[in-house]
Amino acid sequence: MLPSIRVERWEDWTRIYRDVSVWRGLIDAICAREGIGYRRLHAASEHTNAVFLLDRAFALKIYSPFWDEFELERRLLGELSSEEQIPVSELVGCGRIADGAGVFWAYVITRYCEARPFSEIRQDLSERDAASLAAQLGRIVRRLHSIDVGRFANAATARAWNDVVMEGRRSSVSELVGAGVLGSGLVSSLEAVLDDAIAADRSASRVVVHGDLGADHVLCTPSDDGWRIDALIDFGDAKIGVREYEWMPVWMGFCGRDPVLARAFLGAYDPGLLDDADFANRAVAWTLLHDFGVDELSRQWRARGQPGPIGTMEELRALLCPASIFG
Repeated sequence: MLPSIRVERWEDWTRIYRDVSVWRGLIDAICAREGIGYRRLHAASEHTNAVFLLDRAFALKIYSPFWDEFELERRLLGELSSEEQIPVSELVGCGRIADGAGVFWAYVITRYCEARPFSEIRQDLSERDAASLAAQLGRIVRRLHSIDVGRFANAATARAWNDVVMEGRRSSVSELVGAGVLGSGLVSSLEAVLDDAIAADRSASRVVVHGDLGADHVLCTPSDDGWRIDALIDFGDAKIGVREYEWMPVWMGFCGRDPVLARAFLGAYDPGLLDDADFANRAVAWTLLHDFGVDELSRQWRARGQPGPIGTMEELRALLCPASIFG
């Protein structure tokens, strides 16, 4: 008998999504369908979806019922496997399967990658090796942003993008002011910056953005020529949007707010951005419009032990895209 898995609220999900005993029956049914056997099963590190490692040979992701991430990630993983310049984990299986109550759960299975997350190796790398990996990431992202979005864009991806942008415009500034992160004197300036970004977005070229290129999602391995990026993982937050949407998680996550790494990334991605006087304003706007930009900005502000709210655009740009990046 397959288990009946009741998830009505986010609290229900957070209580069970890493609990192997809850999911084992469904996992076994998925593996039987896909022709995969395993001896050992354990939950991966923290994710918003339920991710399990099978013998360190496969990674199985079962999607939460709160976001519609499955279709785009499935298509991206399938199509990007033929892109030599964009390393991704091989898609082994995918689909939807019903539990004992007839609720359908979407899933993907990818080949497990033995490479290590950048977050694990960063402290042991020389600045040269770290900058080399940042430059590699810039080239990979440049290629990702250059692929034909017509292979992936549809009415659902357009709605998903519009929902993120409009929700960010509606609530980000008020949430940050209410939390004490931003001073109220910044409201009019920030709203103007956001409106400019949204107006430009309406006519901007669309690209595939990963959306969450933090240090945990870039897997690296040593080689005779130094460290290399072996795979980008977790395209669950991917969007069909504008390229600046990629900045916040790269800057705050992968780069760890290190201007040297950010300069290496931008120089490899598009050297023209290093001379773009308006890039910092766009970086501020798309941080606030990002799906989890408010949470990341609040976390960074608390980590700095900020004694009071950020009161000027100069302070905000120094946190989100400082002048030191540009030399």
